[in-house]
Amino acid sequence: MGQPSGPVIARPLVARACGCLREFQHYAVDRYRAQRLAKFQKTRCEVCVAKLHEAQRQAAAAIPKKGEAFRQLPPGTQMTITRRANGTWTGSLTAEGTTVHADGEGPHGVTLALARAWLAATGKIPAVAPAAPPAPAG
Repeated sequence: MGQPSGPVIARPLVARACGCLREFQHYAVDRYRAQRLAKFQKTRCEVCVAKLHEAQRQAAAAIPKKGEAFRQLPPGTQMTITRRANGTWTGSLTAEGTTVHADGEGPHGVTLALARAWLAATGKIPAVAPAAPPAPAG
């Protein structure tokens, strides 16, 4: 897409994907205004993107690292992993009467997912939920 040229002739407020109203610039010469506007409307504003990144960073910080997750498992923990015909792996972990299940691409990822799932199920760490999009601001 080429760069627009000439003076800005209008600055209407347009709703972004996050619901925020932001200024969109109309240039005197802009062959691709419709495409720029469509992309502008499909993306979030800078403030909402920053909030989302911060929420994701905080959620990632709450998840225990690999070694920490395995150290928190109690003695007597039983883990079973199985390779499926399609090449993926599945497993279950049982400890202190709680059983969790997980699937993944490799055995290492499945064991870590099982450890973290058990810790979340028993309340030893907060449950990991996908980050929700931020509420529309202004």
